[in-house]
Amino acid sequence: MRKIANLPKQPFPQTDVVTKVVPAPTDGWDALSPLALMDPKRAPILTNWTPRPGWVELRAGTQPWANTSNTSSPVETLMVWRGPSTALEIMFAAVNDKIYNVSTQYAPTLTASGFTNNRWQYVNFGVSLGGTYLMAVNGSDRLQYFDGTTWSAEGTTYTITFGGALAGYTSANISNIYAQKQRVWFMLNNPSGQPTSYIGYLGTQAIQGAVTAFDLGALFTKGGYIVAMADWTIDGGSGPNDYACFISSKGQLAVFQGTDPSSASTWALVGVFNLPPPIGRRCFTSVGSDVAVITLQGVLPLSSALPFDPSADRSVAITSRIQNQMATWANSYSSNFGWQVISYPLQQLLILNVPTATNSTAVQGVMNSLTGAWAQYTGWNANCFEIFNNNLYWGDNFGNVMQAYLGSVDVVAVTSSSAAANPIAADMQCAFNYFDDPGRIKRMTMVQPLLTASGNITPTLGVDADFATSTFSAPVTTFTGGSLWDVAIWDVNTWPSGATNIISWLSVEVLGHALAIHMKVNFGGGVTTANGVFDIGTFDSATFDSGIGTTAPILYVNAFNAVLELGGFI
Repeated sequence: MRKIANLPKQPFPQTDVVTKVVPAPTDGWDALSPLALMDPKRAPILTNWTPRPGWVELRAGTQPWANTSNTSSPVETLMVWRGPSTALEIMFAAVNDKIYNVSTQYAPTLTASGFTNNRWQYVNFGVSLGGTYLMAVNGSDRLQYFDGTTWSAEGTTYTITFGGALAGYTSANISNIYAQKQRVWFMLNNPSGQPTSYIGYLGTQAIQGAVTAFDLGALFTKGGYIVAMADWTIDGGSGPNDYACFISSKGQLAVFQGTDPSSASTWALVGVFNLPPPIGRRCFTSVGSDVAVITLQGVLPLSSALPFDPSADRSVAITSRIQNQMATWANSYSSNFGWQVISYPLQQLLILNVPTATNSTAVQGVMNSLTGAWAQYTGWNANCFEIFNNNLYWGDNFGNVMQAYLGSVDVVAVTSSSAAANPIAADMQCAFNYFDDPGRIKRMTMVQPLLTASGNITPTLGVDADFATSTFSAPVTTFTGGSLWDVAIWDVNTWPSGATNIISWLSVEVLGHALAIHMKVNFGGGVTTANGVFDIGTFDSATFDSGIGTTAPILYVNAFNAVLELGGFI
């Protein structure tokens, strides 16, 4: 009988152990892509982080600027008079049917009162050899003028008159205002307070005088009324190719070109375009030489939206990367007051304010204007935003004007002697990653966050598996970069001249096909001379110099390294 040779036993194959790099989500928040197909540089959750071109950073906080003492009334409008000198600006807050000068921190002064609402729209208008005027309207009170020194109501120092088709109208019927081609334009309610398709305009370089009527109703085949006006340029500045754009409540945009609307030879209709309906009176903002408009289908740039049907090509929207979330916001909150989009050049950000409850709560969609990457901010319950001396400010629901992007906490209430603050609760879930092998189970055992930080950091870090979202209960470890919180005193101790790179390895345990690194950080402060709270750790008695510190936190996420064991195919 033939003997069969014994074959040597093969050892059980060793588990493949690999190290993979997970990039920081520098392409920002993605509320559009399927979780299984998301770009690794994007994130399904990115709250209170700011995506930058090379890293993702913890956003700064917000600090008190002015308390108008109207603690039960929301600040619904911020207005800035901008004089002929770039260094000369005056900021006003509208609250409790009054207007306060809030240009000096902690020193608001009452400048005008007796109004019926606080929802003003305004323009700055310069008159040749006659100064610069802030002109403000709210649809129920007379037009207000500020000349750089004093406020005055229309009909006192300056008077405008209505006649013809506008007989019976007054300046209290002006619901919105805009300045274009050295001319002031008005959007009008009728004498009973109902919005109309009428617009009116003053003479060139005029801030008073006769108002000429212009009815756009025949152009708006879907009906509706005039909501707002914008100046759209296609030559990069204020030149011959500036278009006057009027949008109706049904989303029809009438575009005109020319200088003198009273003459057919110098004023012509370019076209009427169909867009989704706009949201709010403050729906327009300038973005470079373009104009963005907030609509039910997202924030649309006119340069891209007009040649297309936005409902057929959603990619034209500035909000295209967060389109699903934008649709949810618009569907749930479009009737609320407080929608606004504003450019914040100092931080290269575009901020979309979304009021989730009128005069109560709000969130912000925030886009890096250099890269188009989005994030979501929470903790700023803003009714309005404005830029003053290049810094960003907002009005809260307790009579306060707040300075945004300052300090390391979010102040929620202010009195003359103390401030209460919430921690900055940041949440980052990286994109789910198959690590080039979708059919194979992976076991992640270690993660190395590559961070740049100053101060103590106690993040909560975990790994989510197969499109689930974890609930964290404790920090993994403590990173130390710079001076310690439990011994360092603000404005006393010397902080390190540069931030520290943190590269500690952390143990994790997760099994799945698609894995996502998930990190939370609660960077917190407190009231004056209170405990500093960072995540869930309390540091002995972090003292804040007689107030709340204004130093912004430093926490940059550069990338993650991950150690994985590759298992079988299932």
